[in-house]
Amino acid sequence: MCKLFEDWSEEIRQYCLANGLSYEKARNLSQCWGSNFLALQFYDPNQGKDGLRDETPMPLVLLIRKTATGLEFEQTEFTQTYLAS
Repeated sequence: MCKLFEDWSEEIRQYCLANGLSYEKARNLSQCWGSNFLALQFYDPNQGKDGLRDETPMPLVLLIRKTATGLEFEQTEFTQTYLAS
């Protein structure tokens, strides 16, 4: 698990609760990160058996950015599909 997710876990939990999303589902999604962002992506273990060679897409479910004013959350068209409570 990404250290950013751990560091931001309380804010992520509160955001999920306020927006009808499942924190447990969010916690179990694949994660991609940089110094000031965390991207949660859906990975289907039934696809992508050949790693990067088969180019199986991983939909971006939730983007979280750290700004000067705190965390900003950006939902995508996949957020409700994969994170609805």
